[in-house]
Amino acid sequence: MDRTIRAARWSLYGAFVLASVVSTMLALPVGLAALGMEPNQVTFLPLSVTGLPWSAPLFWMELDSVTRLAIALVSNVLNLALGLMLARGSD
Repeated sequence: MDRTIRAARWSLYGAFVLASVVSTMLALPVGLAALGMEPNQVTFLPLSVTGLPWSAPLFWMELDSVTRLAIALVSNVLNLALGLMLARGSD
């Protein structure tokens, strides 16, 4: 049972890391080019969602794109660090 829970924790963390990377790629023109999309399709919504709860103010504040990107990236890094601590758990 313990091995199953440990595997589930690491699987969920891996899925979150993948979602965070893809959402970061959708927020940058270089990432969009790597995905084969047009550079004018930049969106910050997936990056803001994966950065919740730290990125919650982005949903009701009007900020420029550089500030929005910086807040979303920092909130994603915070969530990745927190998720790593939770995934390691009692290892």
